[in-house]
Amino acid sequence: MAINIPGSAFHGISNLGSTAPEAGFYAVDIVTIEKSPTDKPGTRRFHAQFENGFKMFEFVSLAYDENGHPIQGLDDQQVRGRMAALQTILASLGYDKSDIDQASSINESWFISSMNNGRKAYVEFVPGQKGIQKSYHKIKSWVTKTQHDAMKTATANPKAVEAAPAVVAAPPVTTNGAPVPSAGVALPPPASAAQNIVS
Repeated sequence: MAINIPGSAFHGISNLGSTAPEAGFYAVDIVTIEKSPTDKPGTRRFHAQFENGFKMFEFVSLAYDENGHPIQGLDDQQVRGRMAALQTILASLGYDKSDIDQASSINESWFISSMNNGRKAYVEFVPGQKGIQKSYHKIKSWVTKTQHDAMKTATANPKAVEAAPAVVAAPPVTTNGAPVPSAGVALPPPASAAQNIVS
């Protein structure tokens, strides 16, 4: 008996047991865009898949509905903010401003990797804290490939990070006659065994 499955059937399928990567910068595929009946109007779930097979989704708020009509009840500032967020994701996928401005319609095929010739998006990922209720995995930011590569180089080369100027503590501020300690204050160390000796 032979197995005959097209490779494209595996797109968007995670490996069993895939775990969240560590905090950092990653290339991801956007595998689906979902509209759930429980989500707010104009909200979509962008499902991203990491190279190790881990998948997660991030909420993205849109300014237009699926028919291309503005979502009712949004003010100008909300529309501009949602459009800027979406443009940031498009830039992360490698589209430039002229690609976006000249398009007659921007739809899911611009975002989903299997529909856009395999374009990768680049993200800063922060994992949720284990054991902390309501601590979720998060895409902290969508970045361009250039930003991604620069941050990967900086984190791989600690000397590049060390070259950043040191932060100097501000002098203590006095209020009501009592000095306020600087930001670097710590608790004293725990008592040592020698302090328990009675003479």
